[in-house]
Amino acid sequence: MKLPKGFGVPNMGDVRRQAQEAMARAQNLEQELAAERIPVDKGPLKAVFSGSGELVEIKIDKALLDPDDVEALEDLIVGAVKDGFAKATELREAKVREIMPNVPGLGGMGF
Repeated sequence: MKLPKGFGVPNMGDVRRQAQEAMARAQNLEQELAAERIPVDKGPLKAVFSGSGELVEIKIDKALLDPDDVEALEDLIVGAVKDGFAKATELREAKVREIMPNVPGLGGMGF
């Protein structure tokens, strides 16, 4: 049985163009992520992270500054950092998934 012309074989010009577009977006990804701002709200502690996971800002309510309960403040800071990093990681993965489907054969590689 003879298959139709071009069946199962992608147009190499299209593949090359899509790969170039994906590479251009990937090169700008770090700058895009650095410009993103991710707020984390832990009640009396608020933080802002960049999309690349960098802690940009932290605000602590003065009510948390209790010398007899330093652990509560420490726990909130650790929680905020974990949440900020997790959200930044999710954002990066979502942006990579936006880029990768444009490259045939690479979209399902778990990037």
